[in-house]
Amino acid sequence: MSDWGKLIKVAQNLTLLTLPPIFQNYYESQPLAAAFLSLSAAVPLMAELPTSSLDGEFTTSSSEHIYADWWWKLEIGPSGVWNIVGDMAQVHWGYESTANNILTGTGTINLGSDTLGGSMYIMGSNPPAPDSNWNLIMNFYGTINVNKMGSLSFGGSYISRWGRVEFIDTLNINGGIVSIMSETENNSYFCVNNLSIRDGGLFESVLNLQTGGSGVWDLYSQGVSSSLLRVSSGNFTLNLHSENVLNQLPRISFDENTGTNFRINAFADNSIGDELEFNGNAVLELSVADGATLTIKTLATKSDAHAVQNAEIIFYDYRADAVLFEDPYIFVEDDRLCLSAYETYVKLTAYDGEGNLLQGVWTYEWDDAAGLGRLVLNAVPEPAAIAAVFGALALALAARRKRK
Repeated sequence: MSDWGKLIKVAQNLTLLTLPPIFQNYYESQPLAAAFLSLSAAVPLMAELPTSSLDGEFTTSSSEHIYADWWWKLEIGPSGVWNIVGDMAQVHWGYESTANNILTGTGTINLGSDTLGGSMYIMGSNPPAPDSNWNLIMNFYGTINVNKMGSLSFGGSYISRWGRVEFIDTLNINGGIVSIMSETENNSYFCVNNLSIRDGGLFESVLNLQTGGSGVWDLYSQGVSSSLLRVSSGNFTLNLHSENVLNQLPRISFDENTGTNFRINAFADNSIGDELEFNGNAVLELSVADGATLTIKTLATKSDAHAVQNAEIIFYDYRADAVLFEDPYIFVEDDRLCLSAYETYVKLTAYDGEGNLLQGVWTYEWDDAAGLGRLVLNAVPEPAAIAAVFGALALALAARRKRK
């Protein structure tokens, strides 16, 4: 066997190794594996990997490596489906420096199944400077399904830029695991437009998570974990289908001041354990199912900004005991909630279960014993009702005088 053949044979054996979820220093510690990454681009016929653009269905059932240089990208077309499923199904995808948009398209990726594994590891090295144009590593407008035995991992080192570095339009975690890790402290965001977590699925990120401009997140289990959720401009809905699904997501912030409608539908008891931060032109819509409560520890503003303008909370199916606050320092002035520490007023609006606008006088009632406050809308009689009362009193007085 030639030296070339021996190297290929060794590389093929290496692909059968079971790697940890994040092989941060794997390629540095395994020179032959690093060599195989280079070889895999040169001998694509030996690999179970799709070619770009993928417009049909392709299945990877073995352990494969991709080294994404600046010229190597994979696009999955609208009808393309990439299945990474099998006992040894693993795709190790490395990239560095100027690689960007390594995965694009609008198709579908399926990782694992209920009984078989399937993993994808995307690892970066030698990131460019933050002010470079090589920013978005994945820009995938399709759907990724991470099933019960599947996993999706991002790690290594990548650009830190106070902006998104990965984008997935639809991510369904059906019992599987998604991990976003970093070798170093990083200020970038991982953006998911539509997200579903069910059947005990896990979504863990050391990066801030960011919503898309028109997405829906459905959380059925306590699987999402990040220090901060950034809500982008546009319309975003967060559906809380089970209890305490936000336990590992303590802070939520309106990310921009260019107009955001953020709706929370709580179908079970939940809480935002740290802060909910307002920004300019931000509307928070709250709907809580009968018998459930949503508890918010603290209301604040993004970056502790002062005099934030055009912020509003709208209650649907309003009940005074449905939304509770752990902040004793807020108060109400007219129909506005005052965040005195930030010199910011948040308009208050409420609708009943029939969609009728409710009128009245708002008050903030604090319960020292419980350590909780609530916003109470005290009904004010309509002018016609007041006139009717005075009319009845006048008639009663007239009748009394007549009797005398």
